[in-house]
Amino acid sequence: MATDESRKRIVETAAQLFNSRGIRGVTMDDIAASLRISKRTLYETFANKEELLAECLQMVHDEIEDRHKEVYMKVEEPLLVALYMVRINAMSNHSYHHLIEESKRYYPEIHDHFFNNYTCAFRDMLMKAMNYAKDNNYLRPNVDIETTVDFICRFVQAHRISETADSGEYAEKMSEISFTFLRGLMSTDTIIRYEKKEGDFKKIMNLE
Repeated sequence: MATDESRKRIVETAAQLFNSRGIRGVTMDDIAASLRISKRTLYETFANKEELLAECLQMVHDEIEDRHKEVYMKVEEPLLVALYMVRINAMSNHSYHHLIEESKRYYPEIHDHFFNNYTCAFRDMLMKAMNYAKDNNYLRPNVDIETTVDFICRFVQAHRISETADSGEYAEKMSEISFTFLRGLMSTDTIIRYEKKEGDFKKIMNLE
């Protein structure tokens, strides 16, 4: 039986190969060769490519979730969290763009198992933050929260399926657009208030 360390190495290598060559373009033989292990050893750890793919998606999902939890644990202000969660969400998965999107296309049941709940959780987080902002009069008049949240979720999804979404530079531009969009919904006083907190937040989250 593989150790936790060797299992992790297999998953990380497979994820990189799936992402760079495409899931259907990578065989278990390719993965074993890249790791310099026998095919038998690989199959003793993972019964088939689908099982290995599922663990790769679990790894990507966990990385995104860990980043989000880090934000929640360190910052108590919902609106400030939402602003940066949109930015983090746009940038946190671009490294594995092809893996995520190919799994959605060719292995939808495996993909949906990990990312449907994540998408709902992201939407719920935005709704909570926007309702908080509305209740505290932080938004401009007549902001439609449901429409706003749906727009942001669709925007993030569109970013993920873009041909250039695996570019870090592109991800940064998209996150800045969504970040600016959210700020544009705030009242002038709220923007000033949050700009005063922005420096401290960046230090806490190592975003500088």
